[in-house]
Amino acid sequence: MFNVNMNQEEPRKALENARNAVNKGAAGRISKVFMGQAFADKMNSAMDRGQAALVGVNQMGWVARHGVEASAEVLSVADMGTMINMNLVVEMKLTVTPAAGAAFETIARTMVSRIAVPRKGDKIRIKYNPIDIRQIFVMP
Repeated sequence: MFNVNMNQEEPRKALENARNAVNKGAAGRISKVFMGQAFADKMNSAMDRGQAALVGVNQMGWVARHGVEASAEVLSVADMGTMINMNLVVEMKLTVTPAAGAAFETIARTMVSRIAVPRKGDKIRIKYNPIDIRQIFVMP
């Protein structure tokens, strides 16, 4: 469903090149002179969000491969107003019931398919990181 195994070398290099163009050398100075510091600040903010998205995809990939499987009941869903690869980022409050151990509640942000957004009361299958239960992967 999600491309959690994608090669992140190209996006990482693109962010690094963009950051250098805006902040370093002649291109950076020219950008700030003609576009202004506010432009540079906005570009740096956008690149920070891109970097955070790459970190999130790395975490989701780890959880998808190595996480603990469990069933979960959706208590609430909130759209975060962000999309990654045309998938929505949502914050869900869940009651998680692992195969072994006691049930627990967690609030997690994760990507979900636009055509299969969980709703309150839905039972879903997930994988979660037992070290940080806010890191989940919604299984297809």
